[in-house]
Amino acid sequence: MDKNYNETLALSKVEKKPLIIFFYASWCPHCNKMKNEIFTDSTVTAFYRKNYVRMAVDGTTTYGLELKTKFRNQFKVLNFPTFAFLDSNENLLYCVSGELKKEAFLSEGNDVLLPENQLPNIKNAFINDPSNIDKCLKYITTIRKAGFDATPITQKYFSTKTVEERFTEPNWKVFSNGINNFDTDEFKFVVQNKEAFYKVISPTRVDKKIVYTVSQTLRPFVEAIDTINYDKKRLVAEAFHFQKIDSLLYRFDVQILSGTPNWKKYQKVTSENVEKYSWKDPVMLSDICNTYLETVPDKKGLLLAINWGKHLMDFGESMDKYVLMTKLCLKVKDYKQAFDYAQKGKIFADNLNLKSDALDPLLLEVKKHIK
Repeated sequence: MDKNYNETLALSKVEKKPLIIFFYASWCPHCNKMKNEIFTDSTVTAFYRKNYVRMAVDGTTTYGLELKTKFRNQFKVLNFPTFAFLDSNENLLYCVSGELKKEAFLSEGNDVLLPENQLPNIKNAFINDPSNIDKCLKYITTIRKAGFDATPITQKYFSTKTVEERFTEPNWKVFSNGINNFDTDEFKFVVQNKEAFYKVISPTRVDKKIVYTVSQTLRPFVEAIDTINYDKKRLVAEAFHFQKIDSLLYRFDVQILSGTPNWKKYQKVTSENVEKYSWKDPVMLSDICNTYLETVPDKKGLLLAINWGKHLMDFGESMDKYVLMTKLCLKVKDYKQAFDYAQKGKIFADNLNLKSDALDPLLLEVKKHIK
């Protein structure tokens, strides 16, 4: 099924059929499942052979990367599998990503054959009638499946509406699907008027959209440890003064500061906010306590970590927690408390027939200082 694109395009022109490009990766389980279960189905094979010229390409190879670059202004291959439908003039008709079952794959192929479901026609329909919500949503959905931001479409649609007209369930769908960057007037409008949207939609759905949008915008900068762009966007998000956003920003701050690493600022941020934002999250609390053990030299900071560790024990006993608390107490030279935690850890291990190898040397160390 892997073919040369130029040959496939030439065949598309000769047979007067649209073409479909299947972008896959050899390591992708969803791609392999479709290859083995969907592409081998006789109904699927017959339909696509009749209606399309087909080709596949490994999107991770040099040739696959070249094709992705060639079409980067028409669609983006953001994950595998991705299916791009084009006409014989190389115009994108439709794009969809993800593993599809037989019925869905056949349905997608059938839909693309209908002119009203092809991107150029969907785009023109909206341009000619930008106040039509159905045409707007269809355009938004299609352009997002192609991997692009639908913000300009959404902005064009709302330019045809008064402020009062925005507060409806259908228009919330436009906001929810079309705005994916919080640094836009439309998103700021949602945050500033969230109480009004609560009445029309629900607080849960509105808050989820707000937090998700901030998260999706900032996460790439956090994962790349891009402090310059993160700090710029963070200022915008912080200005919303919304507790759920503040909680998210705290988590991102902790992640990016530990990745920098900037331990001085990490200590400042956590010392001021642990009880506010991490108090009910034992996983994050444990990570912070362990980070303090490894990186914080001053006694004041370590005593904070010990207090947090005591709260962490309230979530339930574990060998890791006893080891952590023993080490923290040793580091501040509180040998009595270190001995207590080591002893309790030994008892906990014995009761559950667990190994206490990690505690044994700590206990020996403590005993050197206990008279």
